[in-house]
Amino acid sequence: MLILAALDQVNGGNGIARAVAAVCSVPEVVSHRGYGAPGAENTVRAFRDALEAGSEEVELDVHFTKDHQPVLMHDATVDRTTTGTGPVSGMTLSRFRALRTVDGEPPATLAEALELVRDSGGRTLVDLKEIPDAQDLRSLAGEYRRLDAYRWASLMSFSLPALRAVKSIPAHQGLLSRSAPSVSLARRFTFVGVRYDVLSRALAREYAAAGVAVYAWTPNDSGTWERLAGYDVQRVITDETPAYLAWAEARCEP
Repeated sequence: MLILAALDQVNGGNGIARAVAAVCSVPEVVSHRGYGAPGAENTVRAFRDALEAGSEEVELDVHFTKDHQPVLMHDATVDRTTTGTGPVSGMTLSRFRALRTVDGEPPATLAEALELVRDSGGRTLVDLKEIPDAQDLRSLAGEYRRLDAYRWASLMSFSLPALRAVKSIPAHQGLLSRSAPSVSLARRFTFVGVRYDVLSRALAREYAAAGVAVYAWTPNDSGTWERLAGYDVQRVITDETPAYLAWAEARCEP
């Protein structure tokens, strides 16, 4: 939970100060695919904008190229968010990087995003969108080792086989679900990411009693944020980072 008091602005308004004395608590914000213009998702600029807006954690999506390099793309194809067409898995890294996103950047590699997050002192949730093969895993593990990312870059997925495939990487792991996973299944993970509209206070308490943190995705309005704060949800993964931080500040005004 994010503990806030008067929410004094720091760093020129690009962050929020932790309070010495807690006045209220709200779930920590996670910027879903970064933050920026529509379509400008999973880019270095989107992550930088989110962090500069005051977020301390970003969520990103990983696929693997034909030559087994982890890159950022939500969809299996590049069609929706770049100038190119076709599946990520059918492209070499060099071909992938020759494309351009809607904000004019080359589509990002996982390495670029992790370096940005590390240098900012932030955290990230790495959503595996496919099951890595042995060579994919070698590349992914290499980036975690190179950047010592284990404590601040959690791995998560909707796919249990994908999470099993990366068990050798000693990072926190979370199971994503469009429904509510059983408590017995949830106990196998550090956290569960549950669709916000299937969460209830009773369910959140069951997970908490089992020692499992709860992350809610992807609520984008203040009424839902208020409800989830009442459930003691640990994190809210949202598309509306500045609006969330403004809501949190207003909620915690003395």
